[in-house]
Parts: sequence; structure tokens; C-alpha cells
Amino acid sequence: MRLSLLATGVYLTLSAGPEPAFAQVGRTVNYDRPHSTLTIGFREWLSQGRSAHNIAGPGHAPNVLSELTWRGLNAPVHILSVDFVTPFRPRTGSFVLNAALGGGVHSNGTLLDQDWIGNNRTGKIAETFSEQDGGHVFFISVDTGWRPIQWKPPFYSGGSLPLVGAVDLLIGFQYWKEQYQAFGVQDQLPPIGTPVPTSVKAITQTNEWYNVRLGSRITVPLHERVALTGSAFYLPYTLHQNEDVHHLRSDLQQDPSFLTKASGGNGVQLEAGLQVRAWKGLTLEAGYMYWDVRSGTGTVEAFGTTGMGSEPHNEENTRRQGLYFGLSWALGDQ
Repeated sequence: MRLSLLATGVYLTLSAGPEPAFAQVGRTVNYDRPHSTLTIGFREWLSQGRSAHNIAGPGHAPNVLSELTWRGLNAPVHILSVDFVTPFRPRTGSFVLNAALGGGVHSNGTLLDQDWIGNNRTGKIAETFSEQDGGHVFFISVDTGWRPIQWKPPFYSGGSLPLVGAVDLLIGFQYWKEQYQAFGVQDQLPPIGTPVPTSVKAITQTNEWYNVRLGSRITVPLHERVALTGSAFYLPYTLHQNEDVHHLRSDLQQDPSFLTKASGGNGVQLEAGLQVRAWKGLTLEAGYMYWDVRSGTGTVEAFGTTGMGSEPHNEENTRRQGLYFGLSWALGDQ
């Protein structure tokens, strides 16, 4: 009897006092009360790249003198992201800040090096083939903006951190770098010379892109735990720099052999995916990403061992696309 009265007294005391810590930990987010979210994510982008670099002859004669085309640049790109959204209010919306950092190493690829003496790629005088090995991909981007629209997911049951519907308008900046390394040289046109073995490095090319990004992203919940996602960015302006080192040419310097600078290009960066809230703040995702950027025209400086020269640069076009898989953890204002 005494033990029963003691247990009853303890229960009444806890009920009348502050909420226990374990109850606070289990509290769910009230959708109807504005709250901030911080989401930390990781993606594995199974990407394949392609890049083409072409220049004109002196005085644009011919209009395409030489072109380096890199294909099959497979690279698993590891991406870490941080996303912060302030409390949403119907009149003012939310402030959005996103940052992403990614990198990876090319597992394979090829280089096709072609030269012409006539306009519009006529009068081909040289064509060689090389294997690509050991290049890499790196990028960092920061976007900020405004969320003017947010809505409750269908079938919302009051659970913690639902996948809400939202539209974000964003502006940002991206630095994107890719390096390619060609090994060996095989002639594809007669006269066929002695091939250079694939153990010998022939060319190293490094592309750097400085991109302005304008775009939006959208989340369309199908359920409080399942949502379709997408984003579309237009790159209205890019600065591009390209460094080439031709390791087998004794008439050229080696650091670098050619330096290209161009501005005024543009591009697009698109993605679409599916998210599933697996447990509390843990979300799994899968989708497809496509990046395509083109430089404007510019100038190529050639660094010879006996002097320097310059030629017109036509265009650099770099693309990367592929499936991605990822997970993220969302922290909400409790």
C-alpha cells in the first residue's frame, strides 16, 4: 500500500512539473508554426563528361584550325551540401541559402586531336587518338534567394519535418574545374607514324569555369514522406580559362604550352529526382543531373621556346551528366 501511494505521488509530481527531457526530444514539428530547417546532404553523382576545345588560325583562316575532343570522361563525383531555410511566413516568404562542394577522379576516357587547313573543318591534315587517365573534377557553388511559395503536403498527419511543397528563386556563383590527361598517341591518318605508348603522357588540359547562376528549384510532395524535386539554372555569364601542356612538343614551353582566356559564355544546369523521408529527418533520394556550359570567344596564347604568339579561340564546350543517389539529414526548429 505504501509503495502504491509513493508511485502515485511521483507520477503527480512529474505531471505537474516541467516536461521531461525525453519527451522534449520526441516532440514533433508543428507544420502550422513557422520553423527553420538546416539540411546536410551527401550525393554520389555517377557522371560522364565530354569537352571540346577548338581554335581558329591567324586572322580566322581557317575558321577551325585545331580541335581537342575529350569523350567518355566517367567520374563518380562526391557532393557534400548544406541547405538553410528560415521560417516561412505568407507575406514575406523565406530566406534560402545553399552551398555545395564536389569532387571526383576520372576512371577513363579518350582524346581525339584533329587539325584542318580549310574552313568549316575541311582539308584535314592530322588526327590522333589518345587514352585519358587520372584527370579530375572539382566544383564549389553558393546560391542564395527567396522562397515565395510553400504549401502543406497531402495526407499530412502532423509528423516531424514533413517534405513540404516549395518554390525557391535563386542566384549564385559556381567555380567548376576539370582536368584531363592524355597518354599515348596513335595516328588515325596516313602516313601512320610509330605510336607513342600509353605509358607516356602526351597532353594535360585544365579547364576552369567561373559561372553566374540564375534559377529556381521546386519540391512537389506526393505525400508527407515522398516528393518529386527539380531545379533549373541558367548560366547567363561565364569566365573561362584553359591551360594546355603538350608534353611531347619540344618547340613549346611546358608550364603551360597554351593559355586560353574567354568570357561571355552561357550554359544550363538541370536536375530532377525523387525524395523519400525514411526516418525522422533522414531522406533518401535519386535522380538525374545535366550540366552544359559554353565559353564565349577569346584568345589563345602560345608559349614557344623561342617566343610567343596568339590565335583566336572559338569555343570551349563542357558537359557532364548522369544518375545520382544520395541521403540527407534535416534539422528543424523544435
